[in-house]
Amino acid sequence: MRVSIKTGAPAASQNVGGAPQPASTGPVGATVPADAFSVSNGAHFIAVARARLDAIPDVRQEKVEAIRARIDADAYSPDGEAVADGLVREHTPARQEP
Repeated sequence: MRVSIKTGAPAASQNVGGAPQPASTGPVGATVPADAFSVSNGAHFIAVARARLDAIPDVRQEKVEAIRARIDADAYSPDGEAVADGLVREHTPARQEP
């Protein structure tokens, strides 16, 4: 096997990164027009719905305060079976009739 080493002037650099080089399209300092967009009716509807949902509190504070008052007055005695039935109903998928 024969190896020859030739030395000389380095070759011109090439675009090895794969990214295209921007072409000169106009004078330096020229502005590029801004992109335009429009919002569809569906997107507007979603934005309005989201704003309305954000206005609803996560916790219904009046119910929490009413239950706290009943607990403080020793007047709160929930039915354990009703609570369990509600939890099972809430976390069990509805059956589909054949």
